Amino acid sequence: MDDPLPLRIRMGIRFHLMMCRFCRNYRKQLLIISRAIQSSDARNASGDFSRRLPDPVRQKLKDLLRDHDPS
Repeated sequence: MDDPLPLRIRMGIRFHLMMCRFCRNYRKQLLIISRAIQSSDARNASGDFSRRLPDPVRQKLKDLLRDHDPS
């Protein structure tokens, strides 16, 4: 999700996702969490978001999302 993959690997993942509803659901959840974090970062940068996760917690979440990315 964060970095480009070779075509062969992307095609394999897409094929797997067509067959596996559990991984499709997991991917959807990761996308939702990733978008929420990105949105939170954007609001924090603009000063509109009053509550912010501590930097170590935010980084840990980002690392976990990256490490568990099925794509």
